[in-house]
Amino acid sequence: MLVAAILLLIFIVGLCIGSFLNVVVLRALSNESIVFPGSKCPKCQHKLLWWHNIPILSYIILRGKCGFCGEKISIQYPIVEFLTGVMFVLAFLKFGVSWDSLFAWIIGSLFIVIAATDWREKVVFDIHTYLLIGVGLLYAILVTAVDMYQYHKLMGQFSFTTEWIVGNSIASTLLGIIIGFVIMEIVARIGYLIAGSRAFGEGDSFIAAGLGAVFGWRMLLVILVLSVIIQVIITLPIYIKKEFDDKNWMTIISLGAFFIYTAAFAMAANFGWLSNQIAYVASAIVLAVIGIFACREVLRGIKNPENRTYLPFGPAMILAGFIILLL
Repeated sequence: MLVAAILLLIFIVGLCIGSFLNVVVLRALSNESIVFPGSKCPKCQHKLLWWHNIPILSYIILRGKCGFCGEKISIQYPIVEFLTGVMFVLAFLKFGVSWDSLFAWIIGSLFIVIAATDWREKVVFDIHTYLLIGVGLLYAILVTAVDMYQYHKLMGQFSFTTEWIVGNSIASTLLGIIIGFVIMEIVARIGYLIAGSRAFGEGDSFIAAGLGAVFGWRMLLVILVLSVIIQVIITLPIYIKKEFDDKNWMTIISLGAFFIYTAAFAMAANFGWLSNQIAYVASAIVLAVIGIFACREVLRGIKNPENRTYLPFGPAMILAGFIILLL
């Protein structure tokens, strides 16, 4: 019973923090102070009453509309509040009563702000990514200091060996910042070769640097791979629907053939039907040819700006970071 009460309290605190994060997101997009003026309706500018600011409950009581002018309230408000509350609870369940929980709450809050601005307006603010990098560096410094103190307490004089200098948390964080930014910039500039423009904005490079600061360079690589998978899962249905709407049948047929043949190839390999080396190589060559043809059709469409399907990559990286943080 006590545990349930503590978790409920943490969830409520998370809801309140989520309400503040909504202010941070919207005030950043409108270039206003997060302190002044007080909460107001973005349409009629009427100052909100105290009971208009109760997380989630106010949205339900007001039926998703402003209490003065009837303007529809963005669904972003209760979603951000609820997600922040859930994040606070999950982080506490993961790390317990510790400094790790505090850092997880701060990092998770920055994640939500960055993802919200990127998803809403495809904008990543430097200050938010700089704060993420700063928090990651601060955590690495504290972890390193604690490790050095514990070593000195147990073993006596601490020695700065080459192995320690290369493998400590600060070094991992610094490498994570550099590697994250460099990898994303390289990938972004490859877009010039394929579509004549960057594959994504510079803000995504700073998000990767922030993730590298928080998780270190080794885990950063896992996050980047996971974020690509998430982005494909989210984008593919939207892309295919757009191709159907535009009646790009060759692209649809080539992608369909690639996915069907890939599934058949994997099934055949799993059941041992391709144990014959010649059959395996021949099937792999056919798969490669279909894949190359499908890629050619997709790239042909990407080169035409009107045919591009763009979703910001930042939220996928943030979601991947959440998964790694909580796992």
